[in-house]
Amino acid sequence: MELILIVISLVIFFAAEIMFFKFFVLRNIEYSLRFSQDEAYEGDDIFIDEIINNNKNVFVPWLKADIHASKWLQFANTSSSIIDEERCVSSGFSLKGHQKVTRRWYTRCAKRGVFTIVNTTLTAGDLLGIMQDSEAFPANTRLMVFPGVLRLEEAFFSNKDLMGDMMVKRFIMDDPFIIKGTREYVQGDPLNRVNWKATARMQKLMVRENDFTAKKGITVLLNIKSYALEYIDVKYKDVIELGIKVVNTILERGYGMGFPLRLGTNAGIMSNPEEMIFTDSISGPEHIRHLKVILAELILKNHLDFPEYIEKHYDEIYDTQVYIVSAYLNDEIIEKADILRRNGNTVKFLILNYTSDAASSRGMEVFLLDRNTDFLKEGEYYGKYGSGKTDKA
Repeated sequence: MELILIVISLVIFFAAEIMFFKFFVLRNIEYSLRFSQDEAYEGDDIFIDEIINNNKNVFVPWLKADIHASKWLQFANTSSSIIDEERCVSSGFSLKGHQKVTRRWYTRCAKRGVFTIVNTTLTAGDLLGIMQDSEAFPANTRLMVFPGVLRLEEAFFSNKDLMGDMMVKRFIMDDPFIIKGTREYVQGDPLNRVNWKATARMQKLMVRENDFTAKKGITVLLNIKSYALEYIDVKYKDVIELGIKVVNTILERGYGMGFPLRLGTNAGIMSNPEEMIFTDSISGPEHIRHLKVILAELILKNHLDFPEYIEKHYDEIYDTQVYIVSAYLNDEIIEKADILRRNGNTVKFLILNYTSDAASSRGMEVFLLDRNTDFLKEGEYYGKYGSGKTDKA
């Protein structure tokens, strides 16, 4: 009889304990998540503050928080699961009555983009782990990550500087206002740069070598396609992501020299996915930030074949230095770019592959990616995470 009473008492206790925690465990729980900053660069280390506040007298024996973030936000000192493009980061808490806990996650921005954390799933239960209850708590936090920056002169070599098996690095951007010296004439150099005194002295044709661009502005055109026969979705995404960093580097340099900047590409952005990009040619801090936002939001989907895209904007590009960034080069692109050159623009190609299918560059300079060179800025992707910590208030 006593045993029966003990069993009945235990059943009543367990049932009451389960019902009690089921009713109270997630009640009056406040949750928030925030990035340490709204904007960052690819490769930056930032942190995320996760705050949980138990606004009741009842303690919470155990609580698990599952943060649903992008896989390109790399959380330090934790294990996480990745499904497709989403990373799930889990952590555990135990909360006394009216206790607030803040956990700081050190996070690396591994890729450019716009990242949002919409909600976090909180799961809590009773003392014995028999009962558990889950609820999605809104986080609604957003981070914009701008593309990284490269050392372009270490990343590319010019088709004019191939000497047998030796590749000679050279500046990609020239400046007519700062004369760096003279060098021997190569095919495609404009005749107005010939230095006649140096030519007479050296007994061979010599030209002035400048530091940056001789035109009144800079136009950067990005081909979003990773190979010529691609249709809509980009297949080799890592190649185009590299191209986006190249574009960002050119724009930053042009901005630093005060030139008007224009960006064009045959793709759309997250805030306007159906429209291709072709901006006005403007200078100033607001414009360069606008261009960086475009690069962060860029969608890797092709809207129009690149030669047709160039043809669409012939009349709007004049008296400028044009940089064409593309994964490949063929005769169709060369033909359209040559029309830009004949319209008074200087055209240079930055090609993200070793080879070119074009029969001739028609005097326009082609820079090819040297994949054997460590051309990332020091510290851009390298360096150690900080350590996570938990603070209780």
